[in-house]
Amino acid sequence: MNSYLLLRFLHVLGAFGFVAAHGATATVTFKIRSERDPSRIRTMLDLSAATRGLMYGSFLLLRGAGITAGFLGRWWSSGWIWTSIVLLTVLFGAAFPLAVPYFRAIRRELEKEPPDAERLAALLSSTRGLWLAWVETIGIVAIIYLMMAKPY
Repeated sequence: MNSYLLLRFLHVLGAFGFVAAHGATATVTFKIRSERDPSRIRTMLDLSAATRGLMYGSFLLLRGAGITAGFLGRWWSSGWIWTSIVLLTVLFGAAFPLAVPYFRAIRRELEKEPPDAERLAALLSSTRGLWLAWVETIGIVAIIYLMMAKPY
């Protein structure tokens, strides 16, 4: 296997890990909206938090292998690679202001004994998590299109 194919393999492997970690968090985001049992919500949030190591490691592999493959494939004069990098950076950056305050507020409410049921229900019913999931999904689909079609 030549270096370019190995880097593409590592890039795709990083992408799968990154999407898998995000998939766990997205599933939790949708599931906690209908959950009212504080212990179950805590467990789901802990599951989501447990995927962070995979997410960060996969992101580094995805980005590093992709950029290196861009050099070996001489793709830097193509617009699709730049658009993909910008989109990935924006998605990664947008996740923090959308997700962190949302999940942090829920965790803070769950730290109270007992949590205020009305406040917790209001937090869980927020559309912030849904917006986050949709923005990330649309962005990932756009990046996959750019990688596969290389339209410009």
